[in-house]
Amino acid sequence: MEYSEACSDVWYLLESLKPNELNKIPKKMIETIRILKNDDYISKIDLNIPLEEQKLSKPTIGLISFIYNNYLGTEQEKEEYERTYKEYIDNIKKTENNSFDLKSKTTKNERQENNKILIQQEKNGLFIRLLNKIKKMFIKE
Repeated sequence: MEYSEACSDVWYLLESLKPNELNKIPKKMIETIRILKNDDYISKIDLNIPLEEQKLSKPTIGLISFIYNNYLGTEQEKEEYERTYKEYIDNIKKTENNSFDLKSKTTKNERQENNKILIQQEKNGLFIRLLNKIKKMFIKE
């Protein structure tokens, strides 16, 4: 449902484009949006307000971005978008790697702690056995 509403919002925007801009978008893309749009949904997009200032759904923003960056934007805008997108992806990868590193370190630290506890228990066990043997020497029945 959310995607059909996104298609409805985009359809509303496409209807407001000048013919020379609309011709830049493949007919198949336009036809797909027309088919997928929800005819009962009334778009809340206000053409008098910049899109950046409107509360649009993520699917709507994604579809608008895709169309603009692939068909309507200038070469300079497309390059800027690509650069921004790559930086975004790199940041996500860094965040995931840092998160993974933290998990790995935590896991490694936990293993070291567990090993210390096991060694301590072994030492305690050995000490207790030795103590028990000494007690047996002194306590003869």
